[in-house]
Amino acid sequence: MKQPGFFCISAAEALARCTTQPAPVVFDVRDMASYQRGHLEGAAHLSEDRLMAWMKRLPKDAPVVLYCYHGNASKIFAQMFVDFRYAEVYSVDGGYEALRLLIGQP
Repeated sequence: MKQPGFFCISAAEALARCTTQPAPVVFDVRDMASYQRGHLEGAAHLSEDRLMAWMKRLPKDAPVVLYCYHGNASKIFAQMFVDFRYAEVYSVDGGYEALRLLIGQP
């Protein structure tokens, strides 16, 4: 039986999901300097070396939204969450660049 994968969603859909209940856990998977310059409000920085620490404390049924620069690296992280049996995982198409335009950050 094939395990379901993650879902690719638009920046607008990602922002809409952030207002739903239960609210998703949002991860920014860009480098720390980019994260510090600007990120989605409430987003936690995630790097490969912190992945297992997050997975140990994050419930498997928690919705997870990931974004990177343009939507490529977040797919790799999304697949890792799916591989660890997270049920609801989303990668943001267009990444932070698309989100930034919608939220009006420079």
